[in-house]
Amino acid sequence: MKTGLLTFAVFVPLFGALIGSDSPNDWAEGTPDSANGATRDYYNRAGLLEWKNKLGDWHDAKGVAQGNEPYAKAVVTAEHKGKAVEWDVTRLAQEWLGCKVQNQGMLLRVVGGGGNLIFGSREQIVSANRPQLMLTGDKGSLTLAPQADTFLDRSTYRSLGRLDHLKISSDPIHALLRFDLRGTDEVGKLRSAILRLHNLARYGGPSLTVGVFRCAPGQDVPSEEPTPGLAAKYPGDTGIRNDPAVVFFADFESANWTQQWSEVGDVSVLATLAADADQKFQPLQAKALRTKIAKGGLSALNMTYKFKKETGAEPEQIYFRYYLRLADDWNQTIEGGKLPGISGTYNVAGWGGRRSNGSNGWSARGAFQLSIPDDNPLAGLHPIGTYCYHADMAGDYGDIWVWHKGYRGFLEKNRWYSIEQYVKLNTPREKDGILRAWVDGRLAFEKTDLRFRNVDRLKIEQIWMNVYHGGKAPSPYDQHLFIDNVVIAREYIGPMK
Repeated sequence: MKTGLLTFAVFVPLFGALIGSDSPNDWAEGTPDSANGATRDYYNRAGLLEWKNKLGDWHDAKGVAQGNEPYAKAVVTAEHKGKAVEWDVTRLAQEWLGCKVQNQGMLLRVVGGGGNLIFGSREQIVSANRPQLMLTGDKGSLTLAPQADTFLDRSTYRSLGRLDHLKISSDPIHALLRFDLRGTDEVGKLRSAILRLHNLARYGGPSLTVGVFRCAPGQDVPSEEPTPGLAAKYPGDTGIRNDPAVVFFADFESANWTQQWSEVGDVSVLATLAADADQKFQPLQAKALRTKIAKGGLSALNMTYKFKKETGAEPEQIYFRYYLRLADDWNQTIEGGKLPGISGTYNVAGWGGRRSNGSNGWSARGAFQLSIPDDNPLAGLHPIGTYCYHADMAGDYGDIWVWHKGYRGFLEKNRWYSIEQYVKLNTPREKDGILRAWVDGRLAFEKTDLRFRNVDRLKIEQIWMNVYHGGKAPSPYDQHLFIDNVVIAREYIGPMK
């Protein structure tokens, strides 16, 4: 179960997380033909996790972010062609092994001179041409091969891992290498760490100076307790429907549960049940709503709660919480899709390529993305986020924002999560609209500069309970998810006590 991994790797309190190389903060190697890996824009393209700075984030030897003081440097000249180049990275390795910083690998970049360098990568056929980290301690020596290596080129959006070479250039092009230091106790107290790369080719000026920096992508999010809300007053949500701040509550226990909703679409893919052994289902309480994305299908859930019809008025801000459980067969390999959210489309704009312009409609549905592949630090997790049509969108289709804060929007299968969303509409024509999301009571996403509308007649029309595969590509197999304990309220709700 990866929950523990996500917890310790984000705020780094454990020795294993510091010297290991399987943290969600790590960059991913990827391949040129996959939507995975580190690129000029992302340290993890599969998770849509961006570098803070294009072409990579690093700290220098003084601890300065994007600083210019390398841990080690080497001058590469024409004489090095076909030979090894070495950097003394002892201090950096000691910091990793001493748990001072997290081992997220090295970033190599040109710090003097101009031109291009080609080095052998870990995919080189000739083993002598592959990168090495040579460790020497008071008990012995050990030579490590890289766990991952790649390079970041500003001229392409693709990942460049798994090639047989690494490029470093003043253009600039930066190289990344990561070595797994677990299991290195046999060398004893570290005395020396030498990085060795084999120079295959060099172009440009008479010499280039290449510096080694500590790669530092990801997030430094401290541990936090779930933020309690009005649900804390109602253990198991018992009686929550009667709270004066609650607009709507549904737990799918009643046989006529569909009558609670303003609209319910195709019910053939829906079922309320308390057991489903095939999907490793464990109930949140008793029954839950199961929905199916059928093989060859797109739509799995399409029902709404319309505020004007049910309450006589449409709000300008609202909280919406539901419990979500991805079933055992959940595996997105073709396209992402939509999850429940909040909207004001008025059947005019805000979905299906009907672009929002500030006066015709908007939406902030949830979203699911492609499942993270095996060769990734977030392997086996399933990203969720927001799919938003707003007045400042660049294209005809909505913007997707993964809930990346603390990696809280990266979900496991076969586990219940409290998913809560909040929308506050903007002052017409102003960029002050708010969108927030919490997972299990912890803030996972926040955006406070949205322009949903230019006219005040656009309000929050509905809660849109939508599960949809795509895009346009149908699901290649049956997939299921479970929903339970839906609450709509005028106050923050929080997870069930």
